[in-house]
Amino acid sequence: MTVGEKIQLYRKNMGLSQEELGQKMLVSRQTVSLWEMDKTLPTVDNLVRLKEIFSVSIDDILGSTEPTEKIVEQPKETYVFKYESADINIIFKKTRFQLIIRAVVFAIACGILLAVASAANTNDIIIGLIWGCFILGVISHIKGFLIYKQAQKDSAARALESTYSYEIFEGYFKVNISRNGEITKTLKIYFNEVERTQSLGSYLILQITGQSYIIKKDALIANSAFLTLNKPEQEKPAVKKPGKLVKTVSILLFIFSIATIWGALLGVAILTATNQMMTENMWVFFLFLPIPIASIVFGFCMKKKGYRCKKNIIVGFIMAAFLCIYGSFTFIFSNVYSHSEEPILKTESLLNIDIPTHSRINTQDWTRGTQSVPRGYIYSTSDIYFEDAAVEDFEKKLSGDSRWMSEIPNDMIGITSYFCDIQPSDYYIIYNKDTNEINKLPSDSGTYVFINVLYDVDSNTMKLVEYRIEYTK
Repeated sequence: MTVGEKIQLYRKNMGLSQEELGQKMLVSRQTVSLWEMDKTLPTVDNLVRLKEIFSVSIDDILGSTEPTEKIVEQPKETYVFKYESADINIIFKKTRFQLIIRAVVFAIACGILLAVASAANTNDIIIGLIWGCFILGVISHIKGFLIYKQAQKDSAARALESTYSYEIFEGYFKVNISRNGEITKTLKIYFNEVERTQSLGSYLILQITGQSYIIKKDALIANSAFLTLNKPEQEKPAVKKPGKLVKTVSILLFIFSIATIWGALLGVAILTATNQMMTENMWVFFLFLPIPIASIVFGFCMKKKGYRCKKNIIVGFIMAAFLCIYGSFTFIFSNVYSHSEEPILKTESLLNIDIPTHSRINTQDWTRGTQSVPRGYIYSTSDIYFEDAAVEDFEKKLSGDSRWMSEIPNDMIGITSYFCDIQPSDYYIIYNKDTNEINKLPSDSGTYVFINVLYDVDSNTMKLVEYRIEYTK
């Protein structure tokens, strides 16, 4: 018997086609055909691979000894599974949890971004982009969930109509799929072709070329070959069990890395309480970067030593990214705020009033982006803060100064800025820049630019608002 005839005999004994043998050999079907027709001989590497596939020696393939009569190999394990709706529902319920976790993490991340952006009076365009990402994410998750539900429905329909029988041999197993007692598909799968195994309660899921095969673990014998497929990572000698010190450091870095975002927010809040400049204080987030970076470095160092510290690397990268994003707000929005005395000097000149010596002033340019205020168009706002001693004489004169109103008449509410609604104060001035009038309604309908001054006695703060109003008489 020739070499080609032997290859053909061994191939047929294993139930393989020329194409299937070629796929296992990483050669074409034509190459296998040429071997079997004795037109070419396998290379040394191919002979070694043929030996492994056929479980014979190279001498058996090349030698003059005739192959012995085919011996039908008996399976070492045999299982037959008929699935019910409860089996499919349990499996999909467990895998659905991963989709829910991803959706919750995404929602929390968007919520944090929106909260920080809103608290910092971020540009409306940025807030709109965050909302846009959130809406797109929601749509994506809904679409993914619907696809998942359809896959569950299709998989359940196929599984419930079929019976799956598994025969385990040395190094491989066969799957026979039958419907109504008739075999519709037979697969021969080598154990090294199993791409992934996943244990879900009393079920073992085998992933093979994009298909999932469900094994009921309760039906398996104690030392089943299927059970060994689920233990490759646990049996790797390179993975070590971390000592108490390594485990403690890993847990602390993991917790501290997650806590950095809250610690940074607390630091920003404390600093903002003193200077009232939240957005400009966002650089504080950079101060907490060493913690997640330390978690990343620790994770990689321990990984090289054979320890499992993947969670430190993952959380380190996530938290470092958040800290960099939030910290960069200070520089991204640096041109939105200013601390010049120009608004104070301008107001004193136009209104002929004396504003006390201030401790700090924060001016925001509202013209950078869209606005959604109830009335008017805001040009700028200036928040001025005073020390108690600086405003003693100023506050004594307020009640006797006719330019300051202790409350706004109803007929003048329409020409005030909306800050009068959201920030009640003790004294007000409404100055019309176009008519050079104080606390008076325009005599004609039209568009007017106003300066609204609000002063609060308890907090020793003054707000200057420059805005435009469409007035109808």
